[in-house]
Amino acid sequence: MNAPDTDYVVSYLTLRQMIGWIGLLMPFAVRLGAYAFENIYSTGSISAYYYTGMRDTLVSTLVLVGALLACYRTPSWHDNLVATVAGLAAIGIGLFPMDPSYAAEIVEKYPDITSGKCYLNRGLLGYHFIFVTTFLALACYLVSFRFSALTPPNPTRHKLARNKIYKVCGTVMVVACLAIAYIIVAGRGQSIFWPETFAVGAFAIAWLVKGQTILKDNV
Repeated sequence: MNAPDTDYVVSYLTLRQMIGWIGLLMPFAVRLGAYAFENIYSTGSISAYYYTGMRDTLVSTLVLVGALLACYRTPSWHDNLVATVAGLAAIGIGLFPMDPSYAAEIVEKYPDITSGKCYLNRGLLGYHFIFVTTFLALACYLVSFRFSALTPPNPTRHKLARNKIYKVCGTVMVVACLAIAYIIVAGRGQSIFWPETFAVGAFAIAWLVKGQTILKDNV
């Protein structure tokens, strides 16, 4: 492989790794940041950190991941379309927040915040669930079925190992999404932060593997 081709391969692997690292660190960054700066132990979901001091971190991370996803390209136009829509959905998650949901620590400190007496700067409401559902569905589809779809006729040992990891990550994502759905439908007010984190984490790990952070083929 000549030098220009090698540069293109490295660029695409780097893009995939960026999606993976950003996605993997984001849930922990907002949780630890809210705890460190506002003494907020937890919230009802990752999205609920929009209503903490970590809003900018959450939104900027989602927009960045969405933009990187939209730039993802393969020889398959179908995969490119799915990645682009998933990327737009990720951006939508950040720009169209969930209905206001405040951590107990914030409500205790500012009891009027839930009464409508306080000015709240936020994005448009009512669309968040659509973007989240779209993103998770397409993300599960990409990882479970498309990451291994373009396997060459004579794959390397590392490629076969990566394909197995994609299946495991896809399974974890589906199970996590089912857990999220169960908690929401049960209506017991339990936090979905950790099931969401498992889903996002599995998605991120799949991208890190796709970027050959581990099990790297010789270029």
